[in-house]
Formats: sequence, structure tokens, C-alpha cells
Amino acid sequence: MKTITYGFPLALLLGSMLLVQGCNKEAATPITAKEAAPDFSIELFGGGNFRLSDHKGKAVVINFFASWCVSCGEETPIIEKVAHQYSPQKVAFLAIAVDDTEKKAKAFLQKTGLTIPAGLDKTGKIKDDYGLYGMPTTFFISKEGKINHLHAGVVTEDLLKHEIGKLVDAH
Repeated sequence: MKTITYGFPLALLLGSMLLVQGCNKEAATPITAKEAAPDFSIELFGGGNFRLSDHKGKAVVINFFASWCVSCGEETPIIEKVAHQYSPQKVAFLAIAVDDTEKKAKAFLQKTGLTIPAGLDKTGKIKDDYGLYGMPTTFFISKEGKINHLHAGVVTEDLLKHEIGKLVDAH
């Protein structure tokens, strides 16, 4: 008669489940539209700093990217084109590299031709505060500092113009 031992496989399964549960507790909670955008300050690659609260009174478009993100490279020419169509007095654009190195992020920007202000989220705090779970992700922030819309995935020119139009034309 054969004896089947379930002890080790069962312990392995339970241990795996606890590990997965532990990882899920660390997952960021996605931020939603109409919430106040978390304030932050980031050192820009070109020098200086960008503090979100310094831009109250104008619309802000924040694009989160990574050099290893293929989709991010697809949208950069669109973001660059649209950024040049809006006055810096009305709309501030910012690119934030996450889960990346400064060297790789700068090389990505140079390769893709993205010239909007950009910096590296060195500690991951901005990514966590915004509840990011994928790249690219773009946030559209109102003049009052509230998240008006967020888009996970590649943005199109129409989407950018539509969302910025809602922010700029809002009274």
C-alpha cells in the first residue's frame, strides 16, 4: 500500500500564498480623477526643480515613462508636438522617469526627441503617491490642482488635445 504525503506540497502552497498576499499589500492604490494631485518636487535633468504646487493656476500634464518601455517611445513624438502647440503660461508639461536610471532616461529622451521638462523619480515616492501600475501613464491636472483625467497607455494627439482643452477652457 502506497502512502501519499501531502505535507510538503501543502506547506509550499501555503507559503506561496502568504508571499503573494504580502506582495499585494505593497501594491499602490491607483489615484482617481477629481482627487487633489499629490504635490511633489523633482529635480529636472536640464537643471532646476519642478514643484507641482508652483503651477496652480495653469493646467499640468504629467507623463510617466521609462526608458525600457516600448510604448513610451511611441507616444513621445505626439507629446512633443502637442506641448509646442500650447503656451507654457497656460499648460505645463512634465515627463517623469520611473523605475529607471538617470543615464538611461536621458538617453531615451534624446533618442525620442522629447524636450519637455523631465526628471527621474529617484526614490519611487512620486510613482507610489500617484498609484502607478504601468507605463506609460499620463495625468491631466486642473488649474486648481485636481486630477481631471488619467490615461494608462499610449496617448493619442486627439486625446491630449481633448483633455487639455477641458482644462484650459474650464472657468
